Amino acid sequence: MLQFSIQLILLATVAAIDRHKIVYKSLQEATIECNQYNIEGGCLSRCVTQITRDWSDAVGMSPVYSRFFRPDQNDQCSSNRTQRCLEGKIGTIPSLKTCLRAHESVQCYMDQYGEVNQVDPQFIRFTNLQDAQLVYECAAMLGYSSLDQINTLLRDSEFKLHETRCVFRCFMIRSGLYSDSEGLNMPRYYVLCGGYEDGFYQHVAQCSARLLQEVPCDDKCTLAQRMATKCIGIDYATSSVMQKQGDSSNYVVAAQGSKVYMINDQNANSDVSYAVVNSGGSTNVHNTDSNTNLQGSSMFFQSTSSRK
Repeated sequence: MLQFSIQLILLATVAAIDRHKIVYKSLQEATIECNQYNIEGGCLSRCVTQITRDWSDAVGMSPVYSRFFRPDQNDQCSSNRTQRCLEGKIGTIPSLKTCLRAHESVQCYMDQYGEVNQVDPQFIRFTNLQDAQLVYECAAMLGYSSLDQINTLLRDSEFKLHETRCVFRCFMIRSGLYSDSEGLNMPRYYVLCGGYEDGFYQHVAQCSARLLQEVPCDDKCTLAQRMATKCIGIDYATSSVMQKQGDSSNYVVAAQGSKVYMINDQNANSDVSYAVVNSGGSTNVHNTDSNTNLQGSSMFFQSTSSRK
């Protein structure tokens, strides 16, 4: 009996350590939440997939929505069929009919991908606002709470300061993306990055093993930061958006060698200027009314806005 009680305590402790700010939800739970908001039937699919952070009116359905389905292991064409279905549906439905576009996208997965799993909770990625909040919380917990200290950390895009690396490690732990004992949490990174190419897990395993040999074992902050930026960021965008209100500065950091595909900066009635720092790539800026989209492979973008 005593041994069983100890096991329960250990399990509860592990769960508490792992939980931090992490959110898991099932499709069933997301549906119940949407029903509380009195979402009409035609827009229910859009609401559910927005709660699971899989649907965006701008880009459509994330490929990792597939985590809510059980595909037939013998069906090698389910992904291709689903993608063709999505392309066909989205291409024929007007962009303003967002509820219909979301509903038909969900239907593509229902019809083509596999058996839907309504009850098992899945990892829900954070929003940029939640990411920024975690960074500020970690900075405060580690003793960096003044405006000058925060600005110094935000500008350290190359992680030259040990303090920045420790804040980043704290952010990764509280995001559920990393632990000192287990390293990178690849299933959660899969959701965060929107899926991986074949062979990526092997690449990360080899990269992590190399860093374990290269980085001193007592330098936990450097190891965590390098695993994220070297092993994950080398092929996928690893970004963090920090924003200050009023006269604002927005920073988007991408690991060297990665690509920032699109940055949306919406500043109503603002003068917006963009500067590229430490860039070896190209940057294209497109202005459309109040939206400014940046596309390129630069390492560090800085935008400044003067609110009117």
